[in-house]
Amino acid sequence: MELRQLEAFISIATLRSFRAAANRLNVTQPAISARLRSLEDELGKELIDRSGPEIRLTGSGAELLPYAEKIIDFAQQLKGTASGKIRARRFVRLGATNTIVSSWLPQLMSEVLETMPYLDMEVVMDTTRRLRELLSAGELDIAMLSGPLHEKGIRNVPLSAYPNQWIVGRNSPVGDAAMTLDELAAFPIVTYARDSGTFSSLEELFRLNGLWPVRLNSCSSSEAIIRVVERSHAIGLVSSACLDFGEQRHGVRLLQMDFHLPTYEFFAAYHLDAVGRIGMAIAEIARRIANSESPGSLFPGPIATSG
Repeated sequence: MELRQLEAFISIATLRSFRAAANRLNVTQPAISARLRSLEDELGKELIDRSGPEIRLTGSGAELLPYAEKIIDFAQQLKGTASGKIRARRFVRLGATNTIVSSWLPQLMSEVLETMPYLDMEVVMDTTRRLRELLSAGELDIAMLSGPLHEKGIRNVPLSAYPNQWIVGRNSPVGDAAMTLDELAAFPIVTYARDSGTFSSLEELFRLNGLWPVRLNSCSSSEAIIRVVERSHAIGLVSSACLDFGEQRHGVRLLQMDFHLPTYEFFAAYHLDAVGRIGMAIAEIARRIANSESPGSLFPGPIATSG
């Protein structure tokens, strides 16, 4: 019996997909299938039921899965002790939307690197839609995204809810009175990527009110949106999380509108397997940080909030 056979069994059992499990372990799909078959042959038990449209554990698989997880845990502890380290090196792939990257992700990474010295991280920034795909395919271990991901083998930890905020350059001719949608349509607008929920909601609002097309521009970076607004007459729409964190700015002011856009709730979604235990620890740190930071640190004092 080999550890890689047990790792294959655990990944397939939790992800319910041979392809996703192969991605998780960075091997080919035939290789992970062969590892599972050899384990089943050695144990004399079928562990995964492949007869139906969905992959599921057999009775023997459900009974033996906790033992396989304990063996992997003990093996990692053995390696860590033998090497003189508290734990063996671990690698985790973390995905996050720009809202999180531009707000408190640096604090999260700093704390994780400080408290988990055995951990190496790879961070991927993308839209929620793309992060969902990567997490489902096993190419991410944990993702900070908008809305929960309801799939087998994945747990969602609520983080915080962030409304979008309208911003304009401090020297813009736009006044302080709340703007109507018709008035807004006359200005160039800069917001998040075209496949983001923010862009889609705004486009739908204009279309439903007969105001399409408008000059609706997309950018994946909150930082870039803020800088463009500072230097132009464009109006920006960014997550309030990106205005609550980071270094001080003085080049933009906040605007109010007489209409509302959705408030987005963010979650940390991670896989429930051996690596997923690290995901659980990171998710709990993220939840604490997201709920402990005080808003308004980006625009102290001089910032003017219209309305």
